[in-house]
Amino acid sequence: MGKMSKFSSNLLVGLAAFALFAGTADAEQKVYKKRLGFFESLFGGTQTRTPSRPLFGSTDGAKLTWWEQNQIDKQNQNESDGIRIFYGESVPSKKQRQREILADQSEPDPLPGLGLGNVSYFPPLVVPVYDSALLKIEAKSQEAESIRIELINKATNIRTVDSERKAILAFYGANSFRPIWTQGGHITPRAKSVLKLMSNAAVDGLAAKNYLPVGLISFDNVDEALAGNPLKIARFDIAMTVAAVKYARHLSGGQFDPNRLSLYNDIKPQTVAADAVMKVIGYSPFPESYFASLVPTHPQYAIFKKALAETIDGGKKLNVIADGPDVKVGAVDERIPAIRTRLQGLGIAVADLDSKADPKVLDKKLSKSLRNFQASSKIKLTGIVDVATLDALNADHSADERQRIVFNMERLRWLPKNLGTRFVFVNQPAYEVNVFDHNKVAWHSKVIVGKPMNQTYSFYDQIETVVFNPSWGVPASIIVNEYGPKSRKDPSYLDRNGFKLVDSNGDVISSSDVDWWGMGQAPTFGVQQPPGSDNALGELKFLFPNAHDIYMHDTPTKNLFAESTRAFSHGCVRVQNPREFAAVLLNMSQEEVAQNLGQKAKKNKKADPTEAFVDSHSINLAEKVPVYLTYFTAWADDSGKIQFYNDIYGRDTAMAKAFAYDPLAKKPIDSGDIATAGAIDGGLNQN
Repeated sequence: MGKMSKFSSNLLVGLAAFALFAGTADAEQKVYKKRLGFFESLFGGTQTRTPSRPLFGSTDGAKLTWWEQNQIDKQNQNESDGIRIFYGESVPSKKQRQREILADQSEPDPLPGLGLGNVSYFPPLVVPVYDSALLKIEAKSQEAESIRIELINKATNIRTVDSERKAILAFYGANSFRPIWTQGGHITPRAKSVLKLMSNAAVDGLAAKNYLPVGLISFDNVDEALAGNPLKIARFDIAMTVAAVKYARHLSGGQFDPNRLSLYNDIKPQTVAADAVMKVIGYSPFPESYFASLVPTHPQYAIFKKALAETIDGGKKLNVIADGPDVKVGAVDERIPAIRTRLQGLGIAVADLDSKADPKVLDKKLSKSLRNFQASSKIKLTGIVDVATLDALNADHSADERQRIVFNMERLRWLPKNLGTRFVFVNQPAYEVNVFDHNKVAWHSKVIVGKPMNQTYSFYDQIETVVFNPSWGVPASIIVNEYGPKSRKDPSYLDRNGFKLVDSNGDVISSSDVDWWGMGQAPTFGVQQPPGSDNALGELKFLFPNAHDIYMHDTPTKNLFAESTRAFSHGCVRVQNPREFAAVLLNMSQEEVAQNLGQKAKKNKKADPTEAFVDSHSINLAEKVPVYLTYFTAWADDSGKIQFYNDIYGRDTAMAKAFAYDPLAKKPIDSGDIATAGAIDGGLNQN
């Protein structure tokens, strides 16, 4: 091999150095998934790894060198969230703070991601329920022989997904093709009972047509439809089994695979196995109680089910907001409280009312919410209460609410049957986190979630560790795109603001010594923000190791919690009251949490400007606490009243397309009213 050119050699050194410093995700969070490709090794990716042991030395109390600690700490973050830190600077003016809010909503990270995560929905493949190998098994009766003939018929029009097909064929084969739902040429009483149950599937937000056995046009008068024809009766027995298995699996784990609806869903529903269903429906004299046991036991499901029944039966009469003069910003009107409530009920984010504010005043925040409502209603954006806005507010939204209840009943079926005695529940559209204890809210806080282009994933895990005073390893993209321009204007910017810089040899360097103009897109140095309340992660970080590098943390931009719409992060979840959260998780007092955080020391002007002010350390939870990062656009409050929230990531839209998919046309159709679809002359055929 010939000698490498000086340029190639320098390029490889530069790339290797950049790869050393480009890792920005939390070392405590990473799970090894696959070998990184060339660009992933440079720019990072969603599938990276957690070392099986500490990167440097021991963590049992031995003091690490700064370089060792830096290599761990600079991987502590995979998101910058656009934070702009004010170290040693004057308190920003109102206009400056407004600019900071806008900057925080910008997208500083140019790395390719999943975007909106939208995917075209296609249901799973269905296959004929047949197996020619069954010809070798003897049938014990004429009825059984008719069933065997149908099960070895490759041209059968009875179809289902392969896992269900195998379980059904195995059961019939093991039982010598004994009928499950018919006897003496007629359907049995238990078959009629299950048919009636499936015909009322709408009460659980399911489409009844999906469970109509193939060959029937109605759930009624089945005996007459079969007309004593042995082959029709055999086909019915098999088709009834297919429908019952599908019904059981949909009740237990949902109609749709959530991961086929959004790239940001990483959810594994606990769907009952098809062979387990077969054992029950094949032998139990009362299968109805089994089906009833499959639905979610969470109190929200019962509330949704009751509300759905009310809306299908005609719903509750809407309290009309009275006509009156236009109401402009700053004006007082008796109708304002009702308007605020109506907006919240329609899922429009409305900022909390200040305790000292007059609830009858149309303030600027409520005006902003009105503009959002006007935009969604496609009327003129005035931000005031006028005739067009009142008409839109008084419109009948029951059909939309009905559909959203159906969507969220489906999402409840995706969750584990047992959420735990004590668990953390983040609802992204509501921008809130709750700690539940025995299904009662024990603690609550506002949160900030990911931007639409950097969404927070939906998944569940377990919180294991609380990190006090975390440090932040600045991602390479932020060094290049944010701190690069600042440092070209002021090379000492990072030094003055308390950041540490380290070169490829592990030596601490001054930001003034960096060639910011010649840095390019591949910095050969790392930047770390030391622990402290002004750190991009704030004072506390809550870890639940997962493949998405998502965790919960504090933030110095507390002002953003006053916003009614709080989708500002790169995917991680920021908590408004992290000290309270830490106290709840660790069973500590507020004083103990404060002691662990420590007091910020006064800065010594003669000291190294990169010296950390506070100690960073972690405490493991005595027992891991389940955490659910969810997406519910409808959820009942403590009083049992269902609140609706904005579909911030468009996942309701994706769900509607899935409901409206036409398997014959192989494309979506107009969904109409999802909740009442599924009558025999309409609806869908989903598997």
